[in-house]
Amino acid sequence: MRNSVFATALLVLVLGCGSAWAAGPAGGTYNWTGFYGGLNAGLGVNDSSFTATPTGLFSGYGPELIAAASDAGNFNNSGCTIGGQVGYNYQRGCYVYGLETDFNYNTSSTSSTGFNGLAMIGFPFTVSQQVDYFGTLRARLGFTPADRYLIYVTGGLAYGYVSSSSYIPVSGVFFSGSSSGMQAGWAVGAGNEYALTNCWSIKLEYLYINLGSSSYTYGGPGSILPPGYTYTTNIDTAQHVIRVGFNYKF
Repeated sequence: MRNSVFATALLVLVLGCGSAWAAGPAGGTYNWTGFYGGLNAGLGVNDSSFTATPTGLFSGYGPELIAAASDAGNFNNSGCTIGGQVGYNYQRGCYVYGLETDFNYNTSSTSSTGFNGLAMIGFPFTVSQQVDYFGTLRARLGFTPADRYLIYVTGGLAYGYVSSSSYIPVSGVFFSGSSSGMQAGWAVGAGNEYALTNCWSIKLEYLYINLGSSSYTYGGPGSILPPGYTYTTNIDTAQHVIRVGFNYKF
């Protein structure tokens, strides 16, 4: 999944760049310097993974039981993203330097279901994840191979609001817990942008957003086990984002 998304994004960007290279040489009349703002919309493909591991007093049972009662999986769903961005460009010769921030609503919500080695038949474990929104603050470095056309790479900080819940059955005992909150990480990507007029431009952009890891520990409410037997879920949150956008240069 990860390799196919990278390949698709790269192919789209290369095809877009090919038409611009054929349009003419660099050094045209358009200048990218100035503040801008706009809207974007696209597709977010989840690239997250999780583990759910017995912790607390379970650690005294040895590595074999821990391994048999542990769960792991991936989230590979997709959802829509929509948001806005503002930024500033400075052009010197055929190079463009910029800084951009964006904020985006995200519809990515999914769950993974399966069985661990000690789960009762008919009671699968379930781990869910939802990314409500994300934003970035990124530097941009671009090059203008043709008049009114910009290709660029970008990277910087990322943040987002992530929620998760877990339901783990182990030999008739049911462990459940949840967590939600802001997470911070990083984003890298590339894009191309074309100035339709002296004010309006359209862009196609790919970003890989990594919001880092989060974990939460929970017990089995009302279980026959004494307090101290717990599970810990760890989630590594990341997404591929491919989007189009419009900008207005002030």
